Amino acid sequence: MYVINRTRGTYLGVNVQVANSFRARLLGLLAHRDLRFGDGVWLVPCNSVQTFGMRHPIDVVFLDADRRVVRVVRGVRPGQIVWPVPRAHSALELPAGVVHSSETQVGDVVEFVSEPAGDAGTRKEMETVGTANRQGP
Repeated sequence: MYVINRTRGTYLGVNVQVANSFRARLLGLLAHRDLRFGDGVWLVPCNSVQTFGMRHPIDVVFLDADRRVVRVVRGVRPGQIVWPVPRAHSALELPAGVVHSSETQVGDVVEFVSEPAGDAGTRKEMETVGTANRQGP
C-alpha cells in the first residue's frame, strides 16, 4: 500500500505492509533483510516500538486514530526502545531518512491508499528519490 503525507503532498512509502496481528507487529521491519526507501510497516495498534535484532536504523511516525502525526522519531538505531507515546494508535516504521525527505512533522495528516494492480512505476520513482536523498546534502 502507498502512504502519503497529505499535509505536505509527499510519499512516506509505496510498499508498506500492514501488521495487525501480534506476531506481525512483533516482527515489524525485522523481517526485512534489505530496507529500501519506499518500504515500511504500519503497526496497528501500536504506541511504542523496539529495534532489537534489526540491522538498520529506522524512522518511526506515530499516528492517532485519525491518522494525524502525534510524534516523529528519526534514526532509531538497532537495539533501542521508543517508549509509549500518549495518544498514539498506530506506528509507521520506515527506513531512516524518510521523515526528513518527506518533511513529515507532528500535526500532519497521513493517508493509506491500496496499491493499484500492476503499478510498479511509483515504487521505482520512490527508490530513485531515496537514492538521490542519501547521496547529497
